[in-house]
Amino acid sequence: MSSGSNDFRRSIATARREPCRTPRTNWYFTGPDLPRGVDLTLSRNAGMTAREVDDILADDPDAWVGARGGHDPVERLRDMWADDTIADVLYPTAGLSLLSYEDAEFQFACIQAYNDWLAEFCATDKDRLLGLAMVPTWDIARAVAEVERCSDLGLRGGLMWASPPDQREYSYFSDHYERLWAVAAERNFPLSMHILAGHGSKGMANYGKTVEDTFYFGVVVRDEIQRTISELIIAGVFERHPNLHMVAAEAGIDYVARLEKRLDSTMKMWWHALDHGLKSMPSEYFRRNVYCTYISDPIGLNNLRFTDASHFMWSSDYPHGAATWPNSAATVKSEFDEFGVPEDQRVRLTLTNVAELYGIDIDTVREPSPRL
Repeated sequence: MSSGSNDFRRSIATARREPCRTPRTNWYFTGPDLPRGVDLTLSRNAGMTAREVDDILADDPDAWVGARGGHDPVERLRDMWADDTIADVLYPTAGLSLLSYEDAEFQFACIQAYNDWLAEFCATDKDRLLGLAMVPTWDIARAVAEVERCSDLGLRGGLMWASPPDQREYSYFSDHYERLWAVAAERNFPLSMHILAGHGSKGMANYGKTVEDTFYFGVVVRDEIQRTISELIIAGVFERHPNLHMVAAEAGIDYVARLEKRLDSTMKMWWHALDHGLKSMPSEYFRRNVYCTYISDPIGLNNLRFTDASHFMWSSDYPHGAATWPNSAATVKSEFDEFGVPEDQRVRLTLTNVAELYGIDIDTVREPSPRL
């Protein structure tokens, strides 16, 4: 799961500024539609604070900081096992920005290079490392071909833009995506939408520089996912493709019960005179076809009594700074205990939901990886 770096020097103008004690080196990823860049150094500091990172780099600007499991599969397997995590669904970090690139040819070349690398990474242990291929959706013929290619390579799902561009031809109400929905359902290839990976996320370019853009990251970026879920349901995507599964990644679960009830009440009050084509209530499609991931979400856990835990999945966010690693088991148990989550729901949230969605053999992955 992905996170980014921060620079509050402009947005907190009244704070006393201190020069950096020692020049230091951070690794950055940037691109033509990403003027701010992604701080890769602060995207691998699981189990560390930003202050601890600063202190290390102040002493040695060229020091390696943080986890190595983002690029070394054996190190990842080792960190997973130490954290009581027996399988991991893999999302990109800097690669999230590729999904909103305007240059379709350049985007496609980058995506294929990433997918090839990811397939090699996951080949280290295909039972425990489950990679999600990025899907180029400007050209649906290419998208379908890439889903087929990556499925054949052993990748377990896909990642597409979290919100489409403004042009009406790319709306989720259009037929632009029909062949993609069909092939993903046919191949049991769940499609994910991750925060910060949509065309609405371009405001992130100035995150930390203005109040407006920083507000977008803190609040609106999660609303982008909620709107996409609503559009997919209302557009009849899951009515036409009942075996299609979508994943709303890193947007939390606190909003789900409210959104389910809101969509149902809207249908009852306002759609009765419309030919909407839905044979079930929106909440039924939500619970059957849309999975939602969370890292730490006390409000969402408290709201489980209003919804159904069968489509929620915990995630560690390793190797990012927001990760629960290396104390995931204790952190998750503490939250479950606080809100009295019953044992059957605990198992679903942390084990069986994700295993059912991605076809993970639980008995196999309970044992240490043969690569360790």
